[in-house]
Amino acid sequence: MPNWLKSLISFFSKVQIQAPPVFVEEKSIEVLPAFTAKNLYVNSEIGLNVRALPDVSGTKLGVLTHGAEVTILQEQDKWFEIKSGDLQGWVSSVYLSETKPAEQAQWVVKEDVSNEFPQFQKAVANLVNDTNTIKLRKIIGDEFGGDANGWDLQCTEYVCYKLRQLGVRISWPADRPRHGGRWAGIFEKNGLYKILSEPKAGCAMCFTTGFKTAVMNETGHVAFVEQVMEDGSVKISEANWPPPGKYNERVVPASEWRDKYKCRFVEFS
Repeated sequence: MPNWLKSLISFFSKVQIQAPPVFVEEKSIEVLPAFTAKNLYVNSEIGLNVRALPDVSGTKLGVLTHGAEVTILQEQDKWFEIKSGDLQGWVSSVYLSETKPAEQAQWVVKEDVSNEFPQFQKAVANLVNDTNTIKLRKIIGDEFGGDANGWDLQCTEYVCYKLRQLGVRISWPADRPRHGGRWAGIFEKNGLYKILSEPKAGCAMCFTTGFKTAVMNETGHVAFVEQVMEDGSVKISEANWPPPGKYNERVVPASEWRDKYKCRFVEFS
């Protein structure tokens, strides 16, 4: 073998041949927040309560007027944490819209509403011509004909009023009569609202049976669920319990609402 070939072989044996480097393109990963802040408007006609927690049982921090602009901070189920001016808290997303609603001649919602809204006291009657009854019927438009018929404050009227506070205007079918104990059956038949067998804060609670007289079993009773306790008992507020038009707050044990009164619950939100 020629010397020059031996030298060439020796040279290449000492040289380490490496593959050309592979360059990997690094792509930036955009980390997006779980929510995007945006501006929405209150479309509830009587204003919208701002609460400390995402639940109707949360402490009320203030009230937003119809058409008020809010900034969304975060979302949890059907609740938004919002900020509007110095007010920050949770509101039901059902009563917000992307477009500003038209101005309406509605109640002006204020922090101090003592001159505009009823101020109920436990065990105090609310007769047909009493101030609380007149104010409430003005808000709900005498929807059940209580004023026209000269009735003292009815349970149905009170629950309707409580729902208006949450921004809910009930869509009623043609079915009559609209007795409180029949609400769940009426709405279930017409497929209008969700009917629950278990209590939930913010629902209407229909007492369907379990009363001493046949007349009361026919009409039943309806109350507003303020809070559901850990043991299954339900804190409610109500009117006309007992008559005449008395306002009441009480806790109904699970054994009573489930077995005695066979309660059903209407969820409007």
